[in-house]
Order: sequence, then structure tokens, then C-alpha cells
Amino acid sequence: MNQNKQKYNSFHNPQLPLVRQQGFVLILVLVLLATLTLIGVSSMNSSNMELKATANARQHHVAFNAVQSLIEYTVSGQTAVTVDFQTVPTTVQTVPYTMTGASSLTASVTYAGCAASIGSSQEEGKGFSSNFFNVTATGANAAGTSTSTQVQGVRFPAAACN
Repeated sequence: MNQNKQKYNSFHNPQLPLVRQQGFVLILVLVLLATLTLIGVSSMNSSNMELKATANARQHHVAFNAVQSLIEYTVSGQTAVTVDFQTVPTTVQTVPYTMTGASSLTASVTYAGCAASIGSSQEEGKGFSSNFFNVTATGANAAGTSTSTQVQGVRFPAAACN
């Protein structure tokens, strides 16, 4: 019983021989701390990249939606510069447009051709005709870091094909 006390009190009893400490716990804690630090730094870098990708996607959506809005504005016929969809084939019409959060918005309407439909008449050439146009719109976000170009085809009734 006296020997057990001596084993437990070896640090406080100056007459017992010193036991060499290995320091295993200290090394283990340092390795775990380094590992956790690397995991934390890696997570921060990953989340930073995700934030940049999300911001970039948002800016692309702003440019895309602005150009889509411009196309709808041009096709609706409510434009300040009225687009003549009965135009001759050589005319290219441009439509300026402004929108909050976007820049450099322009649309051009070009004649693509004319086609006669079959119609309901038995006589040849008595069917409806249609003019076809391409509406090409370009634009960017307000900072100009993301751009979008879109083309939409439009068909309008015509009196006859030339």
C-alpha cells in the first residue's frame, strides 16, 4: 500500500528517481491542431470560390434578363421607335433601350424573308403571306463584366410576298 502511494506521488517526492516524459500527448495535440487548421483554411477557400461563382452567375442573369426584356419590348410593338414589320428587305432597324442595372442595350431588326402560306383558298397564290424578321439584341450588366447576345425570329402577316 505504501508502494502505491509512492508511484502516484513520484512527481512530488524528490527521493524517487525521475521518470522521462515522452510528450506524446503534446505531439498528438499539435498534429490535430494543424489538421483542423488546414481543414478550416480549405473550407474558407472553397466558400470564397462559391461566392465568386454565385456573384458571376447573378451578373450573367442580369445581362441575360435585360436582353430578353429588350427583345420582348421590340416584338411587342410598343417601342418608342416604331418598328415597321412590313419593311423592304434591305432595311435594318435599330431599337435603343435603357434599363436599370444594364448597359449597352441595342436591338436590330433585319428582314429574313417572306413565305406564302397554304391558306384556305383553292386558288394558288391566294393564301396568306408572312414576313420573317430576326431580332438580334445585345447588352451587358451595369459594370460591363457580363454580356449577352440573343436572336429571336418573328413572323408577321404581309399583304403579299415581293
